[in-house]
Amino acid sequence: MDTRPTAPTSATPLEGPVVEPPATPDLPPGTVIAFNKRFQIVGPLGEGGMGKVFKAFDPFMNRYVALKVMKADVPETEQRRFRLEARLGGGFAHPNLVRVLDVGTTREHGLFWFAMEFLEGRDIRDAMEGGRTVPMHVLCEIFRGVLDALRYIHLRGVVHRDVKPANIFVNGDPYDPELRVVKLLDLGVARDLNDPRGDDPTLVLGDPRYMAPEQTRPAGAIDHRADLYALGMTFFEAVTGHHPFEDAFEEHPRVLFKCHRERSPTLPSSYLPGDTSAELADAIDGFFQACCGKDPNERFADAKVMRRALGELMRFADRRGG
Repeated sequence: MDTRPTAPTSATPLEGPVVEPPATPDLPPGTVIAFNKRFQIVGPLGEGGMGKVFKAFDPFMNRYVALKVMKADVPETEQRRFRLEARLGGGFAHPNLVRVLDVGTTREHGLFWFAMEFLEGRDIRDAMEGGRTVPMHVLCEIFRGVLDALRYIHLRGVVHRDVKPANIFVNGDPYDPELRVVKLLDLGVARDLNDPRGDDPTLVLGDPRYMAPEQTRPAGAIDHRADLYALGMTFFEAVTGHHPFEDAFEEHPRVLFKCHRERSPTLPSSYLPGDTSAELADAIDGFFQACCGKDPNERFADAKVMRRALGELMRFADRRGG
């Protein structure tokens, strides 16, 4: 017979009084739960008009985050855009968009902040530095992810308004070097078409190098096709290493606005290598023109149609050795 002592069970209590576990609290609808959040700042990542972004460590979740903190004395209109960026990022759930993980205010200064997933990699602006181009098959893979993200937000009535190379990020995994995910960044000037308040009618928001003609006018009526125009301008720059209106970069933004509204852009084929087939050059020109018509009705109807055309261009380029 086994005479070894047995471990205590629920039927064999230890010495002393039995302490009952606390009962699960009743949380009726409407209950507000407050919590404190702590981050350890690692270093700065960047700065914009409304806030500063830091790399920070979340000790509770054991992960790094990108912490965006609103600057002090930001005007109310920009505070509203900052909060909108956090709300949109927290409500969207798409692999090609950056997730917002937490929001709150700093205890010391009462500044609004939100924490996003921390990304490892680089944006395609860095890949294009010094006039370099992006290989067609790589560019098409990147743009497919961007267009998937745009379709997702457009179906929800949101226009990004700041699509450009610096906001297209290729995120790498620290453990799997073959895993790459495209992320569309920065909803800081996004327009929620479902919000009846709209924007300050005196403001023009976006990057003048990539703005659609209708976006260059204060209180201009815009829709999702403004983002397709901006991605078309990015396509031109990535394929050729040039921008169709780069001669106006040093001028006042009003000059660039007028270029977008009135000037016919140089076609990408004028910058392509001399051994590019005429058929492929025409296909690239046609794709660019379908992105960047002056009238929104001259552009691709939506991101899904543009993505399909991009796939056809890629297959054509493969057949032509592009």
